[in-house]
This record gives sequence, structure tokens and C-alpha cells, in this order.
Amino acid sequence: MMKRGISPDIVTFSILIDAHCKDGMTEDAWGLFELMDKINIKPNEITYNSMMDGLCLAGRLKDAVNLFDSMVDKGLQPNVISCNVLMDGYCKNRKLDEAEQLFKKMKRNGLKPTTVTYNILLRGLYRDGRMKTAQRFLNEMQSFGLSPTEVTYTTMLDGLCKNGKMEAAIELFESMEGAGISANNYRYSILIHGLCQASQLENARKLFNEIQNKGFVPDVVTYNTMINGLCRHKMVLEAEKLIIQMEEKGCSPNARTYDTIIQALLIAKETDKALHFLRKMRENEFVPNDSVMSFLMYTLSAGELKNL
Repeated sequence: MMKRGISPDIVTFSILIDAHCKDGMTEDAWGLFELMDKINIKPNEITYNSMMDGLCLAGRLKDAVNLFDSMVDKGLQPNVISCNVLMDGYCKNRKLDEAEQLFKKMKRNGLKPTTVTYNILLRGLYRDGRMKTAQRFLNEMQSFGLSPTEVTYTTMLDGLCKNGKMEAAIELFESMEGAGISANNYRYSILIHGLCQASQLENARKLFNEIQNKGFVPDVVTYNTMINGLCRHKMVLEAEKLIIQMEEKGCSPNARTYDTIIQALLIAKETDKALHFLRKMRENEFVPNDSVMSFLMYTLSAGELKNL
């Protein structure tokens, strides 16, 4: 562009940096960010936010923090989005104390947290098992007149399930419709997975059947969640039947489906059935994951391995 005599402006650079960061090309984005300084184009808040987000996505949290701190030196005040980006980086790196400190700092500086801010914190707190703190932030959010969104409800549902609070998770799931949040395959999958993890397989099966009774069509993620739950509880025959059912319903198994059933069959010493699904897997141009390959090498004889 510059070789052709066209001078890029702040908008052009911001768009390019954002695109490179989202494509995982953080070094190229950083090169553009540094080039701006060399040709006397000052980055704005949007440019900084995109670059910080890219650094966080690349696992370069320290660099993102340094960039955030440098904004003030450059005469820019971090905005709510800047704080959200860095807070998300802290949460994903399990630095919850730092995330909470930044949250307090943004409020001291007169910035009003948004629903997105609270969703970021809730996700990090649930992931770290800080249930009471998560509830405190949820209460604070609502006291400020911010209503929970679909993302908030989904975050809470996932957090309760991952922390084994199944009674509260079921109660929340059932209350969603009254709050105007429709059930979908993703939220059903979260709850089914939680029930399976909590060894409440019968409840998980009832919930799975409820999907179809309510007129929903389970997708491959929902099927895989139920199949995985059945396999974990050594109900491999039922898992096989469910795979047949999903194919009959027009839902094609994916690599995860095959990995799950093959590994379960190998553990159950049902080698012939495992090889049957392995052939189907290959026919559909999927490759077994490393765990399944290790099981195959451990289970099969040298002759059987040669015939694969």
C-alpha cells in the first residue's frame, strides 16, 4: 500500500491489526502497531483494544498488561472495552485477584461496568470455583439495573454444573423460560453433561428425551454429550444404539463421536465392534485422536495393526 504511494490512516491500521489478531497473526499485528509509531500515526483506544485482545489470545498476558499501562503515558484513558479485554485475559489465565482489582479500579475511575464485564468475571469465578464471589457479583450487577442476558444465564448454568451444584443448575434451567430465555441444544448439552458428571445418568437420559418431546432436534454436540455419558458409565450398547438413532435422524457422527465409542468398546474388550466403528470413521475421512491410537496399539496384536 505504502509502496504505491497510498498512506494508511488510523482506521486502516486499526482494521488490519484487528484482522491479524483474530487470525492468530499476533506478531504481524504487533509489527503494524510498531510501524504506526515510526510513521507518526498515533494509535487510538480501538487500536489498543484490538492489540491487547490479540496478545491475550496469544497467551501474552504480560505484554497486554504493559500495553494497557502504556495507554495513560500516551495520553489515552482505557475505556470499558479496554478493561473488559484485560479482565478476560486475567480470568482465562486464572488471575482472578488481578481481575477483581482491575474491576475496582475501573469503577474508581468512573467507568460503569456493563453486562459484558460481569459476564467475563462470572465465567472466570465459576471456572475457579469461587461460587460465593460469583453470586456477589451477580447480585451487584442486578442491583445496578443490569439484567442477566442469555450469555449470563448460560455462564451461570455452565458454572453451576462444573462445580457440581446440579440442584441449583436444574432450578436455573427451569427458570430460564420465565425469564424469556429459550432452551436450545447448547444449554441442554451443558446440563446433560453436568448430570452425567454427577452420576445422575437417569436424569440425563430423561432430559435428552425431553429435547425431542419439546420439538427440538438434537445436534451432534448434544448426541455426543449423551453418548459420552453413557460410555463413561459403561453403557456401551445403549451408546451404540444412540449412534444408530442419530444417523437415522439425519445427524452425522463426527470425529468425537467415533473416538468416544471406539475407546469405550476397546475398554470393554469389544474389539470387533471397535474396528467396525474405526472403519466407518475412516470411510467418513476422520482420523482417530492420539488417545484412541494409543488404545489401539495397546489392545491389538501386531497382525491386527497391520490390517488397519
